[in-house]
Formats: sequence, C-alpha cells, structure tokens
Amino acid sequence: MTWLLRQIGIEGFRGINNAGSPLELAFHTEKVNSVFAPNGVGKSSIFEAVTYALTGQIPKLDGLPAAEQGGTYYLNRFHPGDTGTITLSLQPAAAGPAIDVIVTRDRTGARTVAVSDGRDGDALLAELNREFVLLDAKTFQRFIDDTPLNRGRSFSGLLGLGQYSALRQSLQALANTRAFNNHFDVSSKSGRKQLIEGQITQERTAIRESYLHLVGEDAGQLTQADMQTRAHAILHNIPLIQPRCAGKTFDQISADECIASVREAEGGPDRDRLAQLLREEDWWNHAIAALPTTAQIVSIVDIAAERDTALAQTQGEKFLRLYRTAQEITESDDWVDKSLCPACERTGENSVLDHSRHKVALYDAVTAASAKLATSWATADWDKVVELEKATRQDGEAPLIPGAKAAIAKQAFTQPAAAELQTRIDLVRARAEAALAATIAEKDAIEKRLPASLVAVTEKVEAARRLQAAFKKLEQLLVSLSALDTELDRIERVRSFLSDASGAFSQAESEAAARRLAAVEPLCRDLFQSIIFDPVVPAISKRAGGEDLQLSLAAFHDHANISAQSVLSESYRNAFAISVYLAAASLYSGAAKFLLLDDVTSSLDAGHQFHLMEVIRTRFSRPVVPDGPQVILLSHDTLLEKYFNTNGSTAGWAHQRIEGTPRTAVLPQSNAVNRVRDATLDLLNAGNAQDAAPRIRQYIEYVLEEIIIRCRVPVPMDIALGDDRRMAGHLIGAIDAQVKLHAAANTLVLTAAQVQGLNLAVATISANFLAHWSSGQTQAFAPGALLGVMQAIDNYAGCFKFEPTPGQGFRYYRSLSQQA
Repeated sequence: MTWLLRQIGIEGFRGINNAGSPLELAFHTEKVNSVFAPNGVGKSSIFEAVTYALTGQIPKLDGLPAAEQGGTYYLNRFHPGDTGTITLSLQPAAAGPAIDVIVTRDRTGARTVAVSDGRDGDALLAELNREFVLLDAKTFQRFIDDTPLNRGRSFSGLLGLGQYSALRQSLQALANTRAFNNHFDVSSKSGRKQLIEGQITQERTAIRESYLHLVGEDAGQLTQADMQTRAHAILHNIPLIQPRCAGKTFDQISADECIASVREAEGGPDRDRLAQLLREEDWWNHAIAALPTTAQIVSIVDIAAERDTALAQTQGEKFLRLYRTAQEITESDDWVDKSLCPACERTGENSVLDHSRHKVALYDAVTAASAKLATSWATADWDKVVELEKATRQDGEAPLIPGAKAAIAKQAFTQPAAAELQTRIDLVRARAEAALAATIAEKDAIEKRLPASLVAVTEKVEAARRLQAAFKKLEQLLVSLSALDTELDRIERVRSFLSDASGAFSQAESEAAARRLAAVEPLCRDLFQSIIFDPVVPAISKRAGGEDLQLSLAAFHDHANISAQSVLSESYRNAFAISVYLAAASLYSGAAKFLLLDDVTSSLDAGHQFHLMEVIRTRFSRPVVPDGPQVILLSHDTLLEKYFNTNGSTAGWAHQRIEGTPRTAVLPQSNAVNRVRDATLDLLNAGNAQDAAPRIRQYIEYVLEEIIIRCRVPVPMDIALGDDRRMAGHLIGAIDAQVKLHAAANTLVLTAAQVQGLNLAVATISANFLAHWSSGQTQAFAPGALLGVMQAIDNYAGCFKFEPTPGQGFRYYRSLSQQA
C-alpha cells in the first residue's frame, strides 16, 4: 500500500514547544504543498520531526561529539512535559480510511510508536523510510562529494534496491576470508589438524617399533587386529606370564601383573629398576620427538619479528579503538567533511578517513602476524614440551614455555621472547638427550647383570605395554582427527556457500541496478536540462558487477566525457543530484508516495530555483502528474516565498507560512486563519510582553504582506528582497506612497473614513512599537500598549477591506483603484 501525508502534528520536539497546542500543518494530497518560515522559527524542526518519526534518529545530533550530548537536544528545552510527540496522518493513495501514526520520545530517549488502527507502527514507518522521502541540501551535496562506493550504495536505495544492497554487503562481509577465518578460528583448527596428523604418524611408528621388539619381526602389511593376535600369542607362549594372558584379549593383558609374575619368580631390585628404565627410555624418546623442529622454532622467531615490526607502527589497543571509532564516524554518510576530525573538530588538508583506515590497516597487519604465529605454534605438541621442560628444569630455574604459550594466546608474543624460547628449547633438548643417554647406559648395565631370560621377558612385557598404549593413543587421535575433519569440512561448506551466494547475489543486484540505472539516466538528463538550460549532459555509470557509482558529463559544451565534480559549479552539482533523486523517485517510489524537501534550492541562484520549482510543479508532482508523488517544500528563502504566494492562489498549489519561537509556540498562518495573532494576544493578556513583542513584528509583516499581495500594491525591489527590523516600516511607507499616488490621481477606492483610519493606525503602530523595536529598545514595551498595537494592526488591515453583502463578511479590495 502507498501512502500520502495528510497532516503533521508536532509538540515538544526540537524547536517546537507548543505545550498543549501542537503545531498542526495540513497538506493537500493532490497539490504541491509549500511551507515558508523565517530562519529560527521551526522549519527545520518539522523536517527533523518527520526524519525522527521515520528513522528513529536525527543524524546531525547523533553525529555530535559525545561531550555535546546530542541526544539531549531531541526534545524542546522549554516544554514542561519533557516529552516530544509527532503525529503523522497518512492517507492511502488508493481508497481507504486515513490513519494516525503517533511517535513519542521521552527525556530518557525511549521511543514509542502507536497507530490508530492497531497495526505495527515500526513496520509501517520502516516501509515508508526510503532514500528520497526526506531530502535536504546536505543530502544532494553528500551524494556528489561521497566516494563512488558509498554513492553507489545510497543510489541502490533510490532505485528501490536498498535492502538488496544491504544484504549484498552483509554477504560480502560474511564471505570475507580474514573475517570468516577469525570467526571460525580456522587457523588454529588447521594447525591442530597438522599436529594430530603428526602425532598419528608418530604413534604408527611407535606401534611398528614396539611390535618389532615384542614379536621380533616387522609388521609389514598386517592390520591392527592381526598385530594384536600375534602379540597376544607371543606373550601367551612365555610360561612365566602365561596365566596372566589366558582368557584375555591383547589389550586386556596387564603389563603390571606380568611384571609382578616376573618379580615373584626371580627377586632382586635390578629387575624392578630395569622395568622402570625401559619405561623411562620410552618416555624420553617420545618427549624428545615431541619437541618442535629447528625449522619450526626458526619460523616462530621470524613471525614474532614480523609481528613486532608491524606492532612498532601502532600505538596500542586504546588507539586502535580510537582509529576504528574515527573510521566508523567518518565513513558515515552523515559525516560530510572527511578532513574534519571527529575528536578535536579541527580540519586539516588530509582526509581523516584515509588516515584512520591506514592506521587500522597497521593493526590488521599485527593481527595477521599474530594469527600466523598461533598457527605455527599449534603445529607442535606444547603440552608434552611443557612436561619435558619440567622434567629437565634445574633447581631455582623458572619455567619459560607455559608463559610463552599464554603470550601466544594473548597475541603478546615478542621476538625477544621467541629468541629466549629458542634458547630454552635447545637447552631442554640437550638435557633430555643427556638424560636419555644416561637411562640407556644404566639399562644396559643392569641387563648385563640380570639373567638373559629375565631381561628378555621384561623387555617383551614392556614392549607389549608400549604397543597397547600406542594402539589406544592412535585410536584417540583418529577419533579427534575425524571430528576435526568433520568440523573443517562443515566450515568449508559454509565458506563455499557464502562465497557462491555472495557472488551470485552481487551479480544479480548489480544487473538489477544496471537495468534501473538505464531507465533513470535519460529522465535524469531531461530534468537536469529543464533546470539548467545549458549544453551540459550528465552521465551516470556503474562498473559491471561492482557497487561504485561514477558521475560524469557526457557533454560539457564542446567537450565530452569529463569529470562532473571537477568542472561543475555548486549550483550545477546540486542540480545534477536533484535530477538523479527526482528521476529515481518518479520511477521507483515505494510505500511513501510523498517527498519532504527542506531548503533544496539553497545553493541555486534565483533563476535556477524557479526552474526547479517549475520542474517539480509541471513534470514531477501531483496534480499535474496524476500518479506522481505528493511534494511538500520547506523553505526560508524570501524569493521563493514570492513564488509560493503567487502559486498559492492557483488550483494545484497550497501554501502556508509559519511563525513563532522555540520558547513559546510555532503556529501556521494561512489565509483568514491567524493563530499567531491569537497566541500573541494570549501572551499579552497574561502580561508576558517579552515573548509577545517579537511575535508582533511577525504579525505586522504578515498583515502588511497580505495587504500588498491582495490589493496588488507595487513595492520597490529592495523592499521586496529585504529582511531586517525596519521591514514593517518600509512596507507601511510603500503602501502609504501608493495610497497618496492614487488619491492624487483621484482613483483611490478607499473611503475617506478608511484613509483617516489608516493614519490613526499607523500613528499607533509607529509610536508604540516600530520606533522602539527597530532600535532594539524592547524593554520599553508594556503589555497594555502592545495590546493597542495589535488592535491598530487589525484596524489598519480593515481599511483595505469592504463588505460586498452586509452581514456576509469583509474582503480585500482587488486593488487600490478597484473594489472587486
């Protein structure tokens, strides 16, 4: 369903106080709507209120430094209830009843949304939130100045592909190799797999060696079951331990019970010592084999040096958070000046965004080196190495390897620490090899003293023990490897899916954008030409498969294919952006069938302003374009107000003006309805001259301008374009001059009583108000005197009216020389 905006109600939000009496602006759904307000009255607050209602934020406040506490300025500081309320009255573009969407925000920042018919308000507002619904001059400037990538992503939103673009970015982020590997810890798992595969090789070697010692022949191609059967037979055929083997499988035979049988048969401490030495020899052999190779240690040292080099170019974790925050802020579309530092708010010659990205990249290099270090570390069995270090450590010597392991995990392992680790590993290896040699020497000496039969049986039993342990360890390693392979395979399938999905979706989104771009570009050129009227032809292009949107000029007078940003003036650049947005909005509108434009002509000169307004009126908006969007224009430009006033009397245009202050109230002035007058009288009756005085000036100017427009009173150009404290006096002077001119020509339509009334009213207005206000002496006002001024203003306006039919109300004269 598509919606038109029928009315806005605002109270207690930004510059609109209106306590107990919300600002209500009604809009015609089948007309161009314009709203004029002087600066500081609340025009931008209307735009920001609708922005907050649709998006839940106000970018210019959220982008302020934390010390500014931008979130505390959402609500009007003078509102007694500390609550802001925004009501959007929406009318279905097709038939159907209107609904009210009520959005509130309290002083804690809590936001609530309610809809008069009970539907999901957040979902409805999200559906209305399209890139071209809320447009201001900054949006167009940002579109031109933005990077091609960010411009392309915002352009996707214009084409109705915003959600597709967001999904594309999400898929690309998920499929990013580094981020994917970090999330699933792939490097560590791959290193773990290498370690387990190495340990499996070691255990298979240990099985073959133990089998050879036990059976006396190589295992060859025998299976594990065959080896266990043959090993069981060897043990079972030794009479001394045969009872310990009968009725048991090979893995059920207890080596300790077999040794006990040997001890019972032949006593002596040498026999026990021999069994212990055989176990120690086997342990030393396995522990030494678990030590990392020289190549592995050298690799760890080199990677640690690489990491230290990268780390030396950074400034620690706190600065990383600073650079990432700065990058996040300056990458935002709302941060227009990329050379403005968000921390100190100083502007330099270089881009803060580029600097932040460079600094973060240095930290990424540290992270990458740390990941390589962790992978290299994971290829060795460091738990076994820790045991070996403990076994070889001398009294008073502190352990080193556990600390190195912890430093690797914390990504704090340095090159000096790696070099120290290398020295310690070499020392542990030397001590372990020495201990192994001493064990072998002692074992050989005992074997020479013991009977050969006893030595042989003991060796067979210990070989069987090693074979059992190796079979068990191998089985555990194979289970671990299978689980790890399954996990890595699952991760790889996810990676493959995300990569394929990202590629396919990127291609589809790019092709869809290209098709819609082809439709937008001709209309954009046509609109641009209708605004500029110069031999300049804009061009928009996207690289096939990419997201970047390039802006250029297909023709620039006698030149072709040149940079738009390099040669176009600000006025032309904004006209280019406006043309893009209007073309996209006319072709790919969403649920919101209305556009709210805030000071979009601020960078255009007067001629181009009027051309743009005519384009909106005759070629883009309702009612001239029946299926077009409803356009609502907000402006403080006095030149445009003349244009608005002129069109406001036509059938297809509705114009209104607002007046007021953030401290009291902002109220609309539209035709005979003058709520500013009523509110001012209320202030004066309450004795509040301070707040009433500036509003009287606004009321005077409104009445005088209405007289000039309705009675067709010509005024000098400098008065028409002026905007200062003496404006009311200038307008009165211009009217008085025309009255005297017509009186001298005997063409004045005013009665003698009306002419006399003019003089009396002017005397009251000038003496009691204008003389003081124009000089800044506001402290001289008294509520009673100002009430007289208000009456004099009404009397002055009444002198230019007549009553066509008694009792049917007064109308302004058609001119100073014509009654109707």
